[in-house]
Amino acid sequence: MLNVAAAVMESVGGEQIALESVDVKATLQGLFSEVTMTQVYRNLESVNIEAVYTFPLPLDAVLLELTLELNGETLTGVVQPRAEAAEVYEEAMEEGDTAVLLEKSGPGLFTVNLGNLQAGERALVRFRFSQLHRWQGDTLRFQLPTTIAPRYGDLSAVGMQPHQIPEYCLNADHGFSLQLQVLGDLSRTAYECPTHQVSVVDEQESRSFTLSGGSAQMDRDFVLMLREPEGQGGETLVVPDGDQHLVLASFHPHLPTGEQTPPRCIKLVIDCSGSMSGDSIAQARAALHEILALLEPRDWFNIVAFGSNYRILSEQLLPVSENSLAMAARFVAELDADMGGTEINRALVAAYDSGVREGLSQDLLLITDGEVWQHDAVVQAAHRSGHRIFTVGVGSAVSEAFLRQLAEQTGGACELVSPREGMAEHIVRHFKRIDQPSAAEVKVVWPDSPARQFPGEIGQVFAGDTLHLFAWFDALPTGEATLVIDSDDGQTLRQRLRIAGVNEVDESIRTALPRVAANARIDPELPEESKELAVSYQLVTEQTSCVLVCQREIEQKADGVPVLRKVPQMLAAGWGGMGTMDVCMEDLAEPVHEGPAKRMKSRMSMMELESRDDILPRDVVCSKTVSHLSGNLIDNLNQLFDENSAGSFNLSTVAELRKEGLGRIPADVLDQLVDKGMDERSVVIAYLQLLLVARRGMAASRHLQRLVRRAAKQWLVTSDVLDAVRDVATLG
Repeated sequence: MLNVAAAVMESVGGEQIALESVDVKATLQGLFSEVTMTQVYRNLESVNIEAVYTFPLPLDAVLLELTLELNGETLTGVVQPRAEAAEVYEEAMEEGDTAVLLEKSGPGLFTVNLGNLQAGERALVRFRFSQLHRWQGDTLRFQLPTTIAPRYGDLSAVGMQPHQIPEYCLNADHGFSLQLQVLGDLSRTAYECPTHQVSVVDEQESRSFTLSGGSAQMDRDFVLMLREPEGQGGETLVVPDGDQHLVLASFHPHLPTGEQTPPRCIKLVIDCSGSMSGDSIAQARAALHEILALLEPRDWFNIVAFGSNYRILSEQLLPVSENSLAMAARFVAELDADMGGTEINRALVAAYDSGVREGLSQDLLLITDGEVWQHDAVVQAAHRSGHRIFTVGVGSAVSEAFLRQLAEQTGGACELVSPREGMAEHIVRHFKRIDQPSAAEVKVVWPDSPARQFPGEIGQVFAGDTLHLFAWFDALPTGEATLVIDSDDGQTLRQRLRIAGVNEVDESIRTALPRVAANARIDPELPEESKELAVSYQLVTEQTSCVLVCQREIEQKADGVPVLRKVPQMLAAGWGGMGTMDVCMEDLAEPVHEGPAKRMKSRMSMMELESRDDILPRDVVCSKTVSHLSGNLIDNLNQLFDENSAGSFNLSTVAELRKEGLGRIPADVLDQLVDKGMDERSVVIAYLQLLLVARRGMAASRHLQRLVRRAAKQWLVTSDVLDAVRDVATLG
């Protein structure tokens, strides 16, 4: 394992960062990869901690297993419905046991909670995931995200809990090690790693990649590009799935293109927020100039640049002419990453509203890093607009989930590119997808009728892209699967794939593929059915989480509620124009969307940070600590019992609750109960216990909820006190 500087980084209060190292081992065979990631945590403090780390994974990653190694013991997690898994975890916290909870905190985002890691202990949290990859043209892209770049928007609106929200640390030095083994035909093909220096070892039927020097900072996605082997046209896999046979057909069609493109209506939308500084904006400008040169006199176009606000070339669509192209070239030449945050929706709406041309398809090319939190509203508005959106995600830590969703929901396509991949070339190539003829009908003909096929209906298929199709059969099928594409211009393309035999599949793929197929069928619009499917196949989804508990002997149980230690993110390389981050800058203070949080030692003052709009847009710069006593009891208790500080629940009088914001009416009623002879501390604890239940804990921090539950258990609050106080809790 690799020990890195993050293990000794301290906050102002002297707390240690708990994440010690990250190790990745991966295997890529055909279009199927399996990755094992080990996160090593060490508690170097004298108090019991809960380490919480929100981290990115590929959007298509399917988690297969979670294990914990602690004190010589290895435990394996179990997937349960989300609420049940959380309750198991919280019960372990109360009992003083160590537990791990792995949750999906957003598309492509996961949060691991390691609770009750005691002083001096070292724990290995290991999880394994699989992914199906796709060809884009003649290239397969293996991408492993390592950090979450700062994103624009209101975090309170995206459903993440406070402990899941990423924090950022400018002097963080998290490192990871990587060993990637490529098997089969792909091990003999050309490759390129545009993001990292790698060492390569060739063996028979395999090629191994490791990071040169053994490690790298977690400030950019790891990307390996593999070229298509000669004669590669797709493949099939066949594995058992219960009583049925599951077939995966991965088609890679090369569609003919028309000799002459029809008239086009094209809108170009370019991100000029601060996070696009440096390489990203320079190459985006170059690509736009080349795209302008590709426009034909019969085309119509417009350009929108955006950040916190937007600038538009013209309020109405422009016909392509010498004058309009000259005006557009001047507009593009002046573009820079100086427009603040990423207010993407208003820019897209402005593009939609700039007009349509009857009889022409409405196409939009969006160039951005996609670093926004509120995805759903943008995608819904795009779908209603009737535009096909082709997204290009640029940068070292792109928000793949948003850009893929935006493209797929509108009938477009998505491509990701890092600055060192020849970004301008990729953008122009993606632009040319707009010219591909639309498919009037796409279907797959099987040798026998499947019991089920997913997806049931096939949407737009673009030349050179991969179409993955799952089908379940009661009897083992033999023969060929045929993809049939009828285009609007009257052409028909057929691609045939021989259905593989069951003995041709590696054992790891045999066990993982049914779970990958089940994950593809998860439908957010069918939450109950999806939850049952996820539990059956042990999948971590929006409705399910994975949990494990390491039960300790009585004398080894943790004493008290653990204090929170969030693992901070590294800023993405090149984000905000910071290049490769060779200059050592100290970290931000508190995240703007969360209450009091640990502030790191910093050579740069808060005033200096807030004035550096060119480096840190306002949506990322941290807010000052809010003052205590907001007038709301729960808010004040959240601050009084800060989850980053050790302590126990020590309020025992109604007067103390009044001081913290308890209203006059409920306070008077509680005083009356005490006057009648009830134990005052029991009354106080019972009231808070019932209040948090009545509010469903939505305003109370996890730390406060744990302290109150633990106090109620230790103080043995009786049922008669609870009954007497019950009605008071509804008064607030």
